[in-house]
Amino acid sequence: MYNKEKQLFFAALFLSGKPLDLRFLRKIFEPINMENRIDEYIDEFNALNLGIKIRKVAEGYQMVTDTSVFDELSDFFGEKTENLSKAALETIAIIAYRQPVTKIEVEEIRGVNSSGIIRQLLDKNLIRVMGRKNVVGRPLLYCTTKYFLEYFNLKSLSELPTFREWQELKQDN
Repeated sequence: MYNKEKQLFFAALFLSGKPLDLRFLRKIFEPINMENRIDEYIDEFNALNLGIKIRKVAEGYQMVTDTSVFDELSDFFGEKTENLSKAALETIAIIAYRQPVTKIEVEEIRGVNSSGIIRQLLDKNLIRVMGRKNVVGRPLLYCTTKYFLEYFNLKSLSELPTFREWQELKQDN
């Protein structure tokens, strides 16, 4: 039998459909040793092999379909994320690694106009405007969102591959 705290944790993750961060979870749990208990609950739940897992993503926790059953179910439920174009991936990579960055800085790196791609990334909530650069013209500054981390299954930006890791991956392929 699960205690009330575990039940609340699992139900909150199930109902949210998106990652829940520690700030939200503190409203449910006593702050004392909360993170240790959450990690224990996650390990216990994931060990049950129910076809769903709890993962840490986007500086929070989320309930997701286990990869071991996803392929069998994807025909019925489909892939819910849409693929990004090569141009969108290029642009979001520049923003992720250089943030905060202006549109002009992105365009200098890419060598092409990026207005349309930046608008698409804003519409998909993968990037956001975080302010203005303190230079002539005061251009907008862009950075990634928590949804970016969720979309790319990252716990934090520190999980992005380094240039050396990227080169090694490229050579392996």
